[in-house]
Amino acid sequence: MEENDIRRALNREYAPKPDTQAAWEHLSKELGIGQDTADAMEAVKPRRARIVRLAMTVSGIAAAIAVLLIVTLSRQPPVTETDYIFAANDEPQAVTLATADGKQLPIGEGHSEMPRKAQSDNLQLLTLSTPRGKDYQVTLSDGTSVWLNADSRLEFPESFVGKERRVRLQGEAYFEVAKDAEHPFIVETDYFSTTVLGTTFNLSAYAGQSANVVLIEGSVSVRANGQTESVQITPGTQATLDERRSSFSVSEVDTYPYTQWREGFFYFDDATLYEVMQALGRWYNVNIAFDDPAKMNVRLHFVAKRGNDVAEAVRNLDALDVVDAAFEEGVITIK
Repeated sequence: MEENDIRRALNREYAPKPDTQAAWEHLSKELGIGQDTADAMEAVKPRRARIVRLAMTVSGIAAAIAVLLIVTLSRQPPVTETDYIFAANDEPQAVTLATADGKQLPIGEGHSEMPRKAQSDNLQLLTLSTPRGKDYQVTLSDGTSVWLNADSRLEFPESFVGKERRVRLQGEAYFEVAKDAEHPFIVETDYFSTTVLGTTFNLSAYAGQSANVVLIEGSVSVRANGQTESVQITPGTQATLDERRSSFSVSEVDTYPYTQWREGFFYFDDATLYEVMQALGRWYNVNIAFDDPAKMNVRLHFVAKRGNDVAEAVRNLDALDVVDAAFEEGVITIK
């Protein structure tokens, strides 16, 4: 499909309709044709001349409408963020570590370790943020390792005090929690909380997407916000929060695909095209558009290196012959 066809498909509902009456009035004014002039001409011209004039008038109207249509189409508004299922942003593409009052702290290249501090120290709440296109590893003060995926935020204290080790996540992270039976490790999200003593799991809680926990080893319990009952899961299972964000469904899964982003790969098995495109948009920070929204539900197996550029990822996707994919001017379009 050509670019103009895509533009019309996305903006058909919003394209302004031509005002033919206004076009005719404008044309009459340009030609100097008023009602008095028309009446005078009618009085002196033979019938044949009136017919010729009528034909010319109709032709003039058609020409005016054609010009107006061309101008209208050429001035269609560009495809906007509301047309995309994922929209790029212009935020700085850097990993940051900041205090609660916004002070930026130095951070290592690819990995940082938080030193242990005495409970008497003035402990601060820190926020580690990753931009689109970058992930990062941090070792917390208790020895827990966290791999933060792109476009994610992890809030944690400089050092854990009290009976619990509590952090807050927005986005996706892979946790290897240091064992401590006396101090449960709790991960809070906007939708649910996960409680562990020492284990390995992947947690995804991006806004607007399915929220889930996949357990690699050990044991965890999950509880939806506002609920009192928790759900226990075992290794090789996934707890997925329902659309109402009120209860979990538990299923057995192959954990391999859920860990490969940490190894530098996109790896999807029997995933919807919508899920795949969200991941590509988040990593490459590009706009994603579907010409046919029904194709969002197409399921597929897709693997690609995250280190390759976006054009290579789109070529790999297009080579599956499941859908037609193209990348032009910062937009991946599924046709």
